[in-house]
Amino acid sequence: MTRPAPALHLREDLLTPRFYTTEIGKAARTDLESQRPAFEAMLAEMEADYNRDHFDRRAPLERLRRLSPDQKVAYESDLVRSCISEFSGFLLFKGLSLQLQKAQRPELSRLFNLMARDEARHAGFLNRALVAEGIEIDLPSLSAKRPITWFPLDWVLYSVYLSEKIGYWRYILIDRHLKAQPQNTFAPLFDFFEPWCQDENRHGDIINMLIRCWPGLNTGLRGRLLSRFFLWSVFLTHSLTVCERGDFYRLLGMDPNRFDEDVMRQTNRTARRAFPVVFVLDGSRYFQLRDQLVDTYRQLKDCAGQPLKRMGLNARFGWLLLRHFLQPMQASAEGKA
Repeated sequence: MTRPAPALHLREDLLTPRFYTTEIGKAARTDLESQRPAFEAMLAEMEADYNRDHFDRRAPLERLRRLSPDQKVAYESDLVRSCISEFSGFLLFKGLSLQLQKAQRPELSRLFNLMARDEARHAGFLNRALVAEGIEIDLPSLSAKRPITWFPLDWVLYSVYLSEKIGYWRYILIDRHLKAQPQNTFAPLFDFFEPWCQDENRHGDIINMLIRCWPGLNTGLRGRLLSRFFLWSVFLTHSLTVCERGDFYRLLGMDPNRFDEDVMRQTNRTARRAFPVVFVLDGSRYFQLRDQLVDTYRQLKDCAGQPLKRMGLNARFGWLLLRHFLQPMQASAEGKA
């Protein structure tokens, strides 16, 4: 039997998914009592495991229509990035679960263990799709080789909330598009997106509940600064990633810029439920500056060996980042539908 080849799409750059850890001692001090009914409801929903039978290990994943070499690379590169991202979530949640168990917080430990279960299923399913493409990623070995990034707990809660919610909107918008244009459903993996995205949505709601357990985390100047920084950084990373993976979205029959805007609009609207402020996306220069950042990013990638040009582009990119970061925001209460 021929073994799959090592993954050829693993590149180390600013957009590569990372592995994280956080303040375990502080996490163990989370006071659940103010959110007890919500916590019990979410734990029961996770225990019910509605997607238990969804990720069928026997499901065929080899159905692909004929793709050109460039199209195949675009599809496989997206699979690799998504697989590593899901595995990163598994490691974070599993590590928290083990440490919280040691800290004698069995309820919190159980909740994170159930979220780790979901992330492991996602990563495993994506890995199976890669094996069907003849690509193998040794995920445990990869996690041992890459450094673990430490973040404060409030950073982790904000960033994980947004990553789960933006993941939900990415999956559901692709699913809706492909149901409207089934001729573009070239891989069986897409058949699993609708129930899959509900896991992302549930995880985001759980993190929102944990944010509410910490008075002051989403209020006042601290809450406004955290909201601005993480919405901006997560949205910018998404825009640059979609730019880099544009061929994948065009392969699905989607316009990458339009998809990026739709994901940001929906995630920004959803974030009103968790964050004190969100960006004003319409009637501001937000998307215009996004386009300029993406264009400058493309030029930076293409100017190797031209130090003077690269210096000028870096200065332009930094100035655009600052202007983009300072775009207007509105109080969540003002923006609620």
